[in-house]
Parts: sequence; structure tokens; C-alpha cells
Amino acid sequence: MNSSTEHIGRRFGAWASAAALTMVLGGGVANAATTDGAAADAATRVDWASVVEPVLNCPKPRPKPAWYVVRARVAAVGDLTRDGRRETVVVSSCPSPTASNPLIAFVYDGVSKPSAPRLIGRLGKNRSFTSMKVSIRDGLVHLRGKVVSDRAPRCCPDLVVSQTYRWDGTKFRRTADKATRIS
Repeated sequence: MNSSTEHIGRRFGAWASAAALTMVLGGGVANAATTDGAAADAATRVDWASVVEPVLNCPKPRPKPAWYVVRARVAAVGDLTRDGRRETVVVSSCPSPTASNPLIAFVYDGVSKPSAPRLIGRLGKNRSFTSMKVSIRDGLVHLRGKVVSDRAPRCCPDLVVSQTYRWDGTKFRRTADKATRIS
């Protein structure tokens, strides 16, 4: 195979991988209504997978197989602590070769250096989200997505859940949690 064909194949492979990850994690950076352009741009320069991997606390198989790749996406950027700086919400889950693990929204403060973001909250961990959309409005974080309840098989989400969180000065408190059965 010549080098231009190999380059196209690698480029398409990278695109296909990114498209698959976008489907699994539920999208890309949040829309302009919930992000600040400069803050969102700075947030995308961080290697979020390496930042969230230690806090995911995933079981690590030995030796490390090819499927064990932590993926993370910036879901929203906005001022959640009311300090005038933009926090970053990153969505991730533990890798698995056979099934999806629950998604969690991690909130990192806007004060830390981009090279060392500080975790200030884990949102949605009380539910088994299989998809998650995140938005920030009026200083609140809103999560919405499909969830697997305790009664459903792991393959098949049976609820749509909407949660809202507010920063209370020391941590995020859930202020709303609404579940609707998928019919």
C-alpha cells in the first residue's frame, strides 16, 4: 500500500473512532449557550482521559489489553461556583471489552492550572447513565440521559433521567432528580 493510501486509511480510522466515541459518550463540547469560547478552547487542550483515569478508579486488567482505553469528553464549560471563573464538566466511564459502564460527570474547577485541574465534584454517580447530555444554565448543572434501573438488564436502559446540581460553596448538591419510564 502506498503512503497516501495508508494516510487516508489512518485518517478515516481516526475519524471512525472519534465518531464511535461521540456516540458512546453522547456528543462533543456543549453548545455556545453553556460555554465561553476561550474557556472551552482551553478546556479542550487538556488530556482529560489522563486526568479522569485516576478518579474513575477502574479495575485494571493485567497485562493491559488493547481495549483498555479511557475516553473522556468535555461536556460543558461554565461558572458553577460563582467566582467568575469557568469550571469544566467532563464525562467518562471505565473501559470494558463487553459492555458499557455507567457514565459519570466530573467537574473540575476553573482556578487551577490547565496542567493540574482540581476535581470538585462527581455528578450522576447514583444512577447508571448509558448516555448523558450536560448543560449549564444559571449556575446549575443539568444532566439528562438514558439510565439502566435496578430492574432492567444492563443492556437496556429503561429510564430517562434528568438531574440538576447546584454548588453550595463546598460541594455539589442534587436539587432535582426526575425519572421517566421509557415506553
